Amino acid sequence: MKTGRSVAEGESKETLLANCEYCEATVAGVVEGSYQRYIDGPDCSYKWSLLRCPSCQSPILVAQDDEDARYMEEPDEPWSKPKRLYPLMSDRQLGFAVPEPIRAAFAEARACYTEARAHTACAIMCRKVLEGICESHGATGGNLAQRLKQLSESGQLDKRLFEWTDAVRLVGNEAAHDVSITVSREDAGDLLDLAEAVAEYLYTIKEKFEAFNKRRSAKASGKS
Repeated sequence: MKTGRSVAEGESKETLLANCEYCEATVAGVVEGSYQRYIDGPDCSYKWSLLRCPSCQSPILVAQDDEDARYMEEPDEPWSKPKRLYPLMSDRQLGFAVPEPIRAAFAEARACYTEARAHTACAIMCRKVLEGICESHGATGGNLAQRLKQLSESGQLDKRLFEWTDAVRLVGNEAAHDVSITVSREDAGDLLDLAEAVAEYLYTIKEKFEAFNKRRSAKASGKS
């Protein structure tokens, strides 16, 4: 085992690429200290580094391993890509009541927003979430606007939910079909929130409400 060495005066400090929670960007974090744990045998070794964001000065803790490099004769890099441990990465996912294709589309939209900072791509994936919702509810004819209208007219989308989905659809359409359009971080975040709210309402909350009514009915039957 060994710890990170001190840096001589005038010597440039090591940097590692990491995502800064506060700057919402990938930065070349300055390594202020590191600790390495070497393990003999089949298990990989680990390295932890405390970084400082060069922009906002916030601390970032990352971990690396040598699992891939140890099997190479001359690896390009001895350590893996840094994985952020602190601040904790958001693990925002849709509930399991939501069909898997829709959950996967939302996860990709979230990754575009939080990891890649690809806000226009996030908007397009949020639109895809709506496509999946329409398909799972049997609205398959016409374009997306017509399918959402079908769900609204059938009562599966109330007025407010329809307005939310239509807002996501419009921005998603612009992002997908107009090369001059770029979606801002704020708009992408709102679209992500709206897509999540609609999906959770139509699947997770609906399932919870049905289970609640079932329990109530069972209790009422037991008393009669």
